[in-house]
Amino acid sequence: IYARYRESVHGAALIGEGNPDVPTCNDCHGVHSIQGPDYNRRFHLFSPRLCGDCHADEGLMRKYGISTDVFDTYVSDFHGTTVVLFQKVSPDQQTNKPVCVDCHGVHDIRSPGHPHSTVMKQNLLKTCRRCHPDATANFPASWLSHYQPSPEKAPLVYYVKLFYRVFIPTVIGGMVFFVAADAYRSVARRRERNRCG
Repeated sequence: IYARYRESVHGAALIGEGNPDVPTCNDCHGVHSIQGPDYNRRFHLFSPRLCGDCHADEGLMRKYGISTDVFDTYVSDFHGTTVVLFQKVSPDQQTNKPVCVDCHGVHDIRSPGHPHSTVMKQNLLKTCRRCHPDATANFPASWLSHYQPSPEKAPLVYYVKLFYRVFIPTVIGGMVFFVAADAYRSVARRRERNRCG
């Protein structure tokens, strides 16, 4: 485990560079009540919170040029949303959705650009097939890779979302206006009839 951690992106920074900002054994496993996924289902289920302690910290991520979208996009996608529901509703039940360590690894987490990284583009299909054995070569391309859609990255998704952000409020606002105008007209006609009749 130590050898694998030493080669990981976190271990290389800590052991090789003396960087104190990366997670050590204690940060993930605790000190006196050491836990791990083999002994505790909750440890696995709640592990995204461990990753989020650093990866959702804007100040720390800015220091290394890493976007907090990595964590936010996981929590907002299908897998992350389901895991959050499991955490709230059934915290002692094992989830069938991947958490961070299922895709990125545990002690051997590598930079996404590293040739042995489980999330590198060339290795991603193999990683997806752990849960989706029938996944085809274009399966990983449907995932936004922790990016927020933008005109540069996933422009179709970006413009569809933009369309719905404008379209839905416009339709609902128009319906509310129409119903209010119709109600006002009905009340005005009734008053007019009562005055004349």
